[in-house]
Amino acid sequence: MSKNHRNFPPLDLLPMLSHATAGALDASQDQLANLEKAKNKPHVLDDETIDGVIKSYTKQNKSIPDQKELCAHWRSQKLSSDQIKMIDGVLINLNEMEKINQKILSLAKHCKEHTIDRILEMDEVELALAHLMGKIKFPDESPATSSTSNPRKKSFPLPPEVTLSCETIKNKGESYLFRHASLGELGRIDVIPRGAKTQISAFAANGDPRDPMHEMRASLFRVILAEFTQEIENKHGGGIEMKSAEPLVSNQKMIESKAMVCLTCDEPVALLVFAHDATTPDQLEDYARMMYSKVAELNLPTWVIGEEEEIAPGKEGSALILKIWPDRKDAKKISSLVFEPMLHKLQTSHC
Repeated sequence: MSKNHRNFPPLDLLPMLSHATAGALDASQDQLANLEKAKNKPHVLDDETIDGVIKSYTKQNKSIPDQKELCAHWRSQKLSSDQIKMIDGVLINLNEMEKINQKILSLAKHCKEHTIDRILEMDEVELALAHLMGKIKFPDESPATSSTSNPRKKSFPLPPEVTLSCETIKNKGESYLFRHASLGELGRIDVIPRGAKTQISAFAANGDPRDPMHEMRASLFRVILAEFTQEIENKHGGGIEMKSAEPLVSNQKMIESKAMVCLTCDEPVALLVFAHDATTPDQLEDYARMMYSKVAELNLPTWVIGEEEEIAPGKEGSALILKIWPDRKDAKKISSLVFEPMLHKLQTSHC
């Protein structure tokens, strides 16, 4: 998608972005504090943990310019004083998060040179020399420092408009699926006991990175994951084993779509995506997420149409409809007596 034609999310999502950036900043501050504690004893870390930190915070910083551009777009609209204040707060959080993330990446790259994996690769002579030169500090067996620490406890309140469902999975584990009232599926977190350890695997909802809603979902899920992991640590102590995040592939389904054509030249003028089982905005968004790559490729005005309900038998129905291209509109109930003439106008005004 060109810089001149960004498919910006609607202003209604400003409160969600405000919450997500505040939570992401909080998570970055916690991560920086953890790495500060580990910088003089990086042997307590392994390559997988450090690589995950580098990958996550590099990706997060790459997304910040897009979020700043979104704030600039929203700022150009007619806003209330509260909305202006909220956007300014988001920008402050983004700028601070960008600086903290750079410190995190710098520390992570330092620690990567001295992880337990690097130590295990050394022979006895290399290990002894590294210790004598102060490059490696062996673990301090005295509990003096740990007994005085008082890590900040956190509860795990769900962000606004986020719900979760839980089901039991294999190996006595639990799977938590998170959804947002307008963004749809956010991701899943699996928690599986492994003896003295607890394994946490995160799966973010799969989507097209060009989709303006994609980073909104990803940012919110990162906040949820950080808070969720902290809550597990608070309840069960150490022994948390984080698996690398993977995309969450939703249950595959055949999605019906139809191209509306010009009545004169047969060129396509619009695309309709049918979500026959969708009755809420988040369910429509699931279809929009799965179809986004195709929608961007076709570059046609596109609507996702939910389950139709009959108003007048054989004459009129209505459905929850979400416009997703080229601009986004909030999902709303539209009568067939309104929607069908609008499509007909597109078909007759093309040529």
